[in-house]
Amino acid sequence: MKYVKNITKIGKLDKFNNVILVSKSPRRNELLKNICEFESTSTDIDERKIEKLAYEKYKDREIIEKLALVCCEISKAKIHPLELKDDTLYISSDTIVINDGKILNKPKNYNEALDMLTSYLGKIHKVVTSVCLKSKNYEEIFYTYSNVKFSEKTDKNIQLIKEYIDEGTVYDKAGAYGIQDLNPVLIDYIEGDLNTIIGLPVSEINKRICKN
Repeated sequence: MKYVKNITKIGKLDKFNNVILVSKSPRRNELLKNICEFESTSTDIDERKIEKLAYEKYKDREIIEKLALVCCEISKAKIHPLELKDDTLYISSDTIVINDGKILNKPKNYNEALDMLTSYLGKIHKVVTSVCLKSKNYEEIFYTYSNVKFSEKTDKNIQLIKEYIDEGTVYDKAGAYGIQDLNPVLIDYIEGDLNTIIGLPVSEINKRICKN
């Protein structure tokens, strides 16, 4: 299916009574509420170390595929520290923004956020969200992606970006923005699932777990 890439599926998802979202992201928590009741937790992993190992593992892949697979490795690693319980499905996720063949992480300061956001103007960039679904006898990893086209580079749009940064919400977001928070004037169009851009493709998750 367009905008969805299956990576691995091991075992069969048995019936489960509990769901644990391995994320404290308010956005992911709000999205998952649409399909199930769950508890949330988080784990502390060295994402940069995992990225480095994944880059080496997938070094021969095409650049966009390689970066998406790096994202998948991070989702998988988030569940790894947990002791898996019976009758429980664990869901973890990671979102990256890819622009000009590079992953854009959370900005460290105002200037970095400004550079990121203005670099999108007039161009298409890609947002990838990977998901790991895991229980004791099952593991499924996939990613979804969406294309985002920002409006053209104008003085007005640069000013809108500066005002958005001044709100102070950009520093906990990959690529320096949450699409639900942006002035809609800055977005020309998107291709794919909006929830991928927000951080959790709940429709795709629901398709995979609703069989149980």
